[in-house]
Amino acid sequence: MIIDADADMEEQDRRRRQQARQERAEKAQQRVTGLAEPSNAIRVGYARVSTRGQDHAAQLELLGAADCREIVEETISTRRKDRPKLQATLAMLKAGDTLVITKPDRVARSVKELLVFLEDELAPRGVNLHILTGICAGIHRPTGQSIADKMLFLVAAMAAEMERDLISERTLESLDAARAAGRVGGRPAAVTDDVLAAARARRGHGQSVTQIARELGVGRSTLYRALEADDSPSVGSAGSR
Repeated sequence: MIIDADADMEEQDRRRRQQARQERAEKAQQRVTGLAEPSNAIRVGYARVSTRGQDHAAQLELLGAADCREIVEETISTRRKDRPKLQATLAMLKAGDTLVITKPDRVARSVKELLVFLEDELAPRGVNLHILTGICAGIHRPTGQSIADKMLFLVAAMAAEMERDLISERTLESLDAARAAGRVGGRPAAVTDDVLAAARARRGHGQSVTQIARELGVGRSTLYRALEADDSPSVGSAGSR
């Protein structure tokens, strides 16, 4: 009987240790994957582009696969402090909810702005930030991160900003090299030298600018500006009639 009692105590002790290990493992997994969020928490995606000429499609594809209940689209520059759709999105999020973005630069232009966004906008609301791509990818909890986690996030954000600056620097260097080689980017001139020469000749024969523009396939006002910029004596005298 004594042996059986000892065996039972050992078995109970083993089960308690096993249960404790399992609970620790589950808590660790929750910290990594974000499963510790409330059961009624929601995920809202935010997609932003700077100009109407840009497309939200790439961001929408990533956000659509990220289990977002809703995706908010906004076309506005990050230079603008008043981003109404972002502010409206933050206002609807509750503690435990998650704002999902594809990259940090969707909500901030620098490490400083990103940290201010985390501390001033998300932390008071208890809202998480989930970044889907890049070296900052992961779920970031402003109120629940350890000092080590915050340091890692800060380093990753600084690296992302440095990468953005390097890309901008390389782009400017490429444009400078192209200009030095005589290649100028941007929209082609509507009135080329050949078109301008033809316009001057026709104007010299008495044709109106309206008729010349129609025959040469350019805008009337565009041709007027080109002729005035050319500062031709014949155009000046003809234009005064």
